[in-house]
Amino acid sequence: MEENTDIKKEIANTEEEVQITRTANFRRGFFIHLSIFILANIIVWVLWYFLNNIVKEEFSGGLLKICLCFSLIWLVIAIFHYLIAFKWTRTHAEKEVSKLRKKRDKQLEEIRALKNEINENESTLKDKE
Repeated sequence: MEENTDIKKEIANTEEEVQITRTANFRRGFFIHLSIFILANIIVWVLWYFLNNIVKEEFSGGLLKICLCFSLIWLVIAIFHYLIAFKWTRTHAEKEVSKLRKKRDKQLEEIRALKNEINENESTLKDKE
């Protein structure tokens, strides 16, 4: 019996380690994404600055809009990547397990309350006899 418990604990630890490794890799991926985002935006805006000073104004107005769209869209994507990596890391299964545990705990509390009520009623009946 103890062997089964040890095996279950080992499996749980292994699954937990796999989940931790996945989360760490995803967070590391976010930092790589953020670094590339910053470097790419620096390059785009430096290019825009030089082209704005070299090329005629009529061309640089459209280029400004393109650079702004590029930066803003990528910023939104980076923000969602951050939220997914650091804020929304719990899996659907973990959320479901949490809900089921809360439901089970609530049911156990109701059962305890009913048992206490039964014991009180039995003791009241014994006192009347």
